[in-house]
Amino acid sequence: MFKKTFLVSLVLLAICFGLSPVHAADLSLDEVINNIQSNQTKIHDLYTETTTVITSNMAMPGAQNKGPQKTEQKSKMWTKGETKSKVEITSPVKTIMITNGDNMVTISADTGQKVYQDLKKMRESEKNAFSQSGGQFSLAKAKEFFDFSLANRDGFYVVTGVPRKANQFLGKMEFYISADKWLPEKIMMFDGKNKLLSQSDIRYQELGGAWVPLTSKSVVMSPMGKMEMSMSYDNVKVNKGISDDEFKIN
Repeated sequence: MFKKTFLVSLVLLAICFGLSPVHAADLSLDEVINNIQSNQTKIHDLYTETTTVITSNMAMPGAQNKGPQKTEQKSKMWTKGETKSKVEITSPVKTIMITNGDNMVTISADTGQKVYQDLKKMRESEKNAFSQSGGQFSLAKAKEFFDFSLANRDGFYVVTGVPRKANQFLGKMEFYISADKWLPEKIMMFDGKNKLLSQSDIRYQELGGAWVPLTSKSVVMSPMGKMEMSMSYDNVKVNKGISDDEFKIN
């Protein structure tokens, strides 16, 4: 369950792409993906503060409270290029996660304990499209791991990705791409039996000529119950200049 929730959050944080409106007729899959990626070239660095509210009625093994539970998490996030990112969770548990190239460190703010990870080894062992260098997910990179198809549905370009290797957690993903921003406004994940696992709806704002997330709402389903996540992105700063010192691993 945590893995499903983590994938939903990772996709929402990583997809910050967009493009000016063009006529959405008879585009190929590669053209749609290129349009989605074009916004990335406009964002050299980004800082934002996020608030995540999680409401869950899941009956977790060993949990004393079986009723609905609500938690709030506040964090700060820095990104620079495709290979550098930093997330500082400020509440309820203070934790810092820094990614720089193929290296990642998780730091406990209370104890100072550091846990290092080699992302290159993780990619080689897991063949995981979500553990790309820098932790950034993109449809272009994911083409190595997914078979993609394109359809027009409900006024959206719908990009569907099916894992090339059998996956017990994920049967397919659907990205509903709007032609005015060239961004996914809805992301859906299904299991191998085509049962909906999660749905995320995203709103954007334009800053400095680039589109960035404003809010997102996600629902994650499982046999244990349902989890709802609401994220807001505040104090967003685009291309203001972030020092490489912010992403030092050691």
